[in-house]
Amino acid sequence: MLIALKTVHIITVAIWAGGLIALPALLRRDDEMASRAAVVRLHHFSRFAYDALVSPAAVLAIATGTALIFFVVADDWLFLKLVAVAGMVGVHMLIGRVLDQLESPDARPTSWKRAALLTGAVVTILAVLALVLGRPSIPEGWMPGWLLEGQGEELPLVSEGPSAGSSSSGRETPT
Repeated sequence: MLIALKTVHIITVAIWAGGLIALPALLRRDDEMASRAAVVRLHHFSRFAYDALVSPAAVLAIATGTALIFFVVADDWLFLKLVAVAGMVGVHMLIGRVLDQLESPDARPTSWKRAALLTGAVVTILAVLALVLGRPSIPEGWMPGWLLEGQGEELPLVSEGPSAGSSSSGRETPT
């Protein structure tokens, strides 16, 4: 089960990351293409790639990644990785926004917008890869204290010790 989950996660992350890198290059202007028909075909292909390939891969990557969280020890690098994944989601949404804007006849995405999307995609993907493959140890004082503090209550289903079967409210929790 775990191997299948990791395999699906790696494949979908690869498709998602590849799409985030490839799609900005497909957001072309009319004056860069040979004809208006070529622009329309390219836009239809870009929209199909975004809607039918990259977005479902992103959803599956996030779903399988969420499931994998329950199989690993949540060290500080994992929280930073989730921030980098949120950056990938942001780039994904910006690419979708540009694709939506391209549907108007006077839309002209500039090369600097395409370059910014590509840069954002590469930076966030490299951050995720560096954090996953390196699993760096984060210095203890680096994260804000409020992130490390609990709320004074034991978590249900996670408690250990003699009072593992009951919470502070006196209700029984399943074990």
